[in-house]
Amino acid sequence: MSNESRKLRILWCGESSFLNTGYSVYAKELLIRLHSSNKYEIAEMGCYAEAKEPKVQDIPWRFYPTLPINDEERNIYASSSTAQFGEWRFDDICLDFKPDVVIDIRDWWMMEYQNRSPFRKFFKWAVMPTVDSEPQQEQYINTYIEADAVFTYSEFGKDVLEKNSNGHINVLDICSPAANFEFLKPVSNKKQHKKAFGFLDNVNLVGTVMRNQRRKLYPNLISTFRKLLDQNPSIQQNTFLYIHSSYPDVGWDLPYFLRRYNMGNHTLFTYKCKSCGSFFPSFFQGSLIPCNRCGQKSAVMPNTNFGVTTEELGQILNCFDLYVQYSVCEGFGMPQVEAAACGIPVISVDYSAMESVGKNIKADMVRNKEFFWDLNTHSQRAIPDDNDLLEKMKKFISLPQSMKSKKGMDAYIGVKKHYSWDNCANSWEKYLDSIEPQNEEETWLSEPAIKDIPEEIPANLGNKEIVDWSMENVLGGKENIDQYIALRILRDLNSGQSMSGQFGLYYNEFSQFETNIAAASYTQQDAVRNLIEIRQKINAAEEKRAEMIHCKDDSWKSQFLHGVKP
Repeated sequence: MSNESRKLRILWCGESSFLNTGYSVYAKELLIRLHSSNKYEIAEMGCYAEAKEPKVQDIPWRFYPTLPINDEERNIYASSSTAQFGEWRFDDICLDFKPDVVIDIRDWWMMEYQNRSPFRKFFKWAVMPTVDSEPQQEQYINTYIEADAVFTYSEFGKDVLEKNSNGHINVLDICSPAANFEFLKPVSNKKQHKKAFGFLDNVNLVGTVMRNQRRKLYPNLISTFRKLLDQNPSIQQNTFLYIHSSYPDVGWDLPYFLRRYNMGNHTLFTYKCKSCGSFFPSFFQGSLIPCNRCGQKSAVMPNTNFGVTTEELGQILNCFDLYVQYSVCEGFGMPQVEAAACGIPVISVDYSAMESVGKNIKADMVRNKEFFWDLNTHSQRAIPDDNDLLEKMKKFISLPQSMKSKKGMDAYIGVKKHYSWDNCANSWEKYLDSIEPQNEEETWLSEPAIKDIPEEIPANLGNKEIVDWSMENVLGGKENIDQYIALRILRDLNSGQSMSGQFGLYYNEFSQFETNIAAASYTQQDAVRNLIEIRQKINAAEEKRAEMIHCKDDSWKSQFLHGVKP
């Protein structure tokens, strides 16, 4: 097949583009634009998607769902914490689609397996990792160095990657997410808009939109708001905290903190009805409450699987007088941009991507009181100064309406200037258009390389010699193993022990997932066995590729591929 006869094939990997997550919104907005250009052939590996999901039929590009389709697959999926990120489907999808480029914009532990795929040499790999703190782990940096192209979410992310890699990572561009300005925009009459949601004219709403995760500082925000009310009795009757989040979730016990700080009558939440689809603000009444419209007990706090639409989010944000982003770190902090698009002034934390976004949208920045080291990432996280947040909220609420409106307009002008989905897509297109599709006979249809594994291991070799011998004679070359992993094998041999966990070689002992690890003896036989397992995986993948090449029908395909939307 000649280069001129086909379009560049792009495989997008991430959370399904129809879900209500930041990754999903980015995928949807970018893929729509790339698809409409008619320059590329696009496929999406959609994590957390079922094969029978009706929304898949509305997606105009090829779509590969990753959730299991039968009991046998469900057992396999449940046995691996990384299956949720698509690892267990990735190689089969690559064989079916034969991408020229694979793109992923998630955290390192969600994407790193793509770099060690047996088929890595057949595709370009473009990544945009969520750099939310500094420094980045050496293993992360090594992975990004091996990518063919690196983009970042923020100016902070670009600076960190280039500094931590000593210039070995040349970030091509900053491709920040943007707001959907069709639905996220200021309302013409804010008083009337708030009245439609049941709020009186003089009500002050300080709002936030953050998933209920450990790194989001909900306890600090709630306790600081309590101090704001206690120190300013004149505003207690008309000033409320509005939290758009979910409960229960993976983070904080929100009702506990409402009780602890006596904030039950001053904290509003969004509820959405699963029966009629209406949404409304309410004081906390539980995780499942009667709907204000239909009366059915089917209203829940929105989450990633059942959330509000972008248009509904815009209506919620436009009720806010002030938006607060309060977290120890952020890879971007999309709600800040969405609030600014609605003309809502923003208070944010002067660290990580919040620092970059806040500067661009003229936010008031909360100074950092201290920093702490996070064990799983070995990076620093911020401890913002709650008293500074208190003073900034107090100062804003005391401003005349004209000054509040000016701050909102400054935020709006900043977001329109710095955050555009069209500019984001143009940056990606510039990179993609620089890639020339290779002849498949030289990549996916090339002669499979299946290597015999030696039956005997040489005796009386030093640790470095046994690693070098294994690289050549077992793996078939150093290109078949990540340099960081190779160095860690040698380190563990020299120390005679390895911190072993369920992910073996692939994640270091400080990984996000390694919570139950223990030191175990590590010998040359263990090291060779580890490398044999890698070679066996490569051989199995190459055998399947050989079957794909020589098969005249689709009988080589795994069962889930037969049901994929074309």
